[in-house]
Amino acid sequence: MSKVSKPLPLFRLPTLLLTKIIRYMNLKEIFMVSLASKKSAYIIGSLLPPNLFNLEIDFSVESKATVGAEKHWIDPLVIKRMGVYGRPVAKQFCDVCSQWAEGDSVKSLLTHLANVFNPTISIDFGKICHQEFVMEVMNLVKQLNLVKKSIYVSCAALSPENYKYILDECKTIFQLSLFCEISSDFEYRAGPDFRMVYLYVSDGHWVHLEDFTNCNRAIVHNHHHHQQPKYANPEVLRAFIRKWIESECRLQHLEVYGGFILFPFREVLSGLEYRSVLVPSLQYS
Repeated sequence: MSKVSKPLPLFRLPTLLLTKIIRYMNLKEIFMVSLASKKSAYIIGSLLPPNLFNLEIDFSVESKATVGAEKHWIDPLVIKRMGVYGRPVAKQFCDVCSQWAEGDSVKSLLTHLANVFNPTISIDFGKICHQEFVMEVMNLVKQLNLVKKSIYVSCAALSPENYKYILDECKTIFQLSLFCEISSDFEYRAGPDFRMVYLYVSDGHWVHLEDFTNCNRAIVHNHHHHQQPKYANPEVLRAFIRKWIESECRLQHLEVYGGFILFPFREVLSGLEYRSVLVPSLQYS
């Protein structure tokens, strides 16, 4: 009669030994173990090193969430709509993984990943996202106290209240890209604490350029051709450039597109010290 081996009481092992065991597991295995129970999720989360993981979520036709930790775990954990690497992850979690990019499933999955990995988070809200969904996820991220790294919003439009909320919540993140329409009467002033690295605004008629000198890089478009953007006044632009030259602000790169507006740049730059940058022309044979 063959002997039946007893199950290993994994979580009864000493903490130091458990920590070493986890280092030999890949992220998929760690995630699978964390799904066993709320207790296992809590224990796994307490054993993993803090401030190490990053979570990237792409809400699109083929939504997926990716958890990675550079230089520590080579292969990232990839959770697609149908599970981990295309397979259901666990019986009690199938409802989340089958259609996790909708409704309460997002809340369940994101809450679990936050409790286990405590990652920084980057979110790409694709064109399929409506603004109610965008705001639900943004509020959940705030509730979970996750550090935002990058937010990309390309839904059709946002209300002034929601647009302002996103700007306020993303003042110090690495990158904010807003590819969505905002009403022509929208007003917003950024304070000195608005210090993100990269800012892209597709509907930037509301932008006061001097408010964003603490960003490293800012790109402002006027895709919906609003009349007279705030920055489309030669005197305003000239005063801003002078302030930019004379101050020690963080801004290193600025691109501004005003649409179909005739702009007297010689007049704007008159009296300012600057140098031209020649861009080599492209030749086609």
